[in-house]
Amino acid sequence: MVKILKFPFKKVRYSENFLRKVDPNKIGDFISREHPDLSIRAADAMALAIIYSTYLSLVFEEEGKKVPVDVMNKFENNDYETFIWNNDPKTLH
Repeated sequence: MVKILKFPFKKVRYSENFLRKVDPNKIGDFISREHPDLSIRAADAMALAIIYSTYLSLVFEEEGKKVPVDVMNKFENNDYETFIWNNDPKTLH
């Protein structure tokens, strides 16, 4: 006996849906209201960091993998600062 399975050609991913629908301005405004001592610029930066951190987690969850902690630690400790800001291929190591 043969079973025929149909796989959708376009799999809708929740992470992409989240990224399309989330409004960074609303999150920045919320952070600004909760922490009036922050500048709007800082609140907006925090909003973007939260959004992309959530997006990262969703992507890895969809792929059935874990976010590499060592990579995240290096970014949090600015160990990749040179790599990010210096994009000259001759000086990358």
